Amino acid sequence: MSQQVLWEVVKGNNAFLVKRNGLTLSTDPFNNTGVQTYSSTGFISKNAVGVVPTQGKVNQINNINLVAKKSTKFQQADRKAKNTQSVYASTLAVKHGVHTASRVIRKRFGTSRLGLQKAALRKLVKLNRANAVRRRNEIAAAKAQKK
Repeated sequence: MSQQVLWEVVKGNNAFLVKRNGLTLSTDPFNNTGVQTYSSTGFISKNAVGVVPTQGKVNQINNINLVAKKSTKFQQADRKAKNTQSVYASTLAVKHGVHTASRVIRKRFGTSRLGLQKAALRKLVKLNRANAVRRRNEIAAAKAQKK
């Protein structure tokens, strides 16, 4: 099915849709802007990357994961294994820094979706800054306890 037809079907009602105070937002893991629009909806598009904070891993250097859609050959292999309930996405933990993650995002989007590439990079930078502040606060709290 084409992406336009899927968008027309799910734009008013889907699992990721959040309507509050007159705003229509999205909690889609592949949507890096948070806005419910055709161009930023990731679960419809074939090529999507989501920047997601990890849950519950406090001692990790970077608490950021990249969630990327798998190619169709992985989807066909999962269908042959009768695993129809799985989400066709792979998660990559950012272990080697933000620069490596930004390279992955740039390769994934290429030159075709520059707006979405910039949104994903912005979200990556914001999460990295938030992690840096959290780490500084943890170090300061540890030093204060030693005194």
